[in-house]
Amino acid sequence: MGIYEALNQLTWKKKEYFLWKFNLNVRVKGKTEEEICKTLNVKSLDYMKKWEKSPEYLALVNLYIESKTATDLEKIYKVVSEKAIEGDEKSIKLLLDLQKQVRSFNQSSKPVQTSNSYDELEL
Repeated sequence: MGIYEALNQLTWKKKEYFLWKFNLNVRVKGKTEEEICKTLNVKSLDYMKKWEKSPEYLALVNLYIESKTATDLEKIYKVVSEKAIEGDEKSIKLLLDLQKQVRSFNQSSKPVQTSNSYDELEL
């Protein structure tokens, strides 16, 4: 399950808070704490800060980090690939190792379901 699928299972307040906290949505990006309180129709974020200690929140953070890791790996792969093509021996070895690890991961992971639906683009 991806981060946005998991967020869709939350109450709207928790979802909006998480989107705000991690700058995941244009609608809430850059809002101050006071502004997000108005959006959530609450006086303070104390309840949400308590929620941050829950297993539910921690699982969401892990999904978020996992999605960021994939993006970071893509950037690293591009840099290492360019250096390997230039002939850097360390980069060649690292590139081959990365490719081997990605192949291994892909063989052990479940296939990703794709959809042509625009519903997934709402966030």
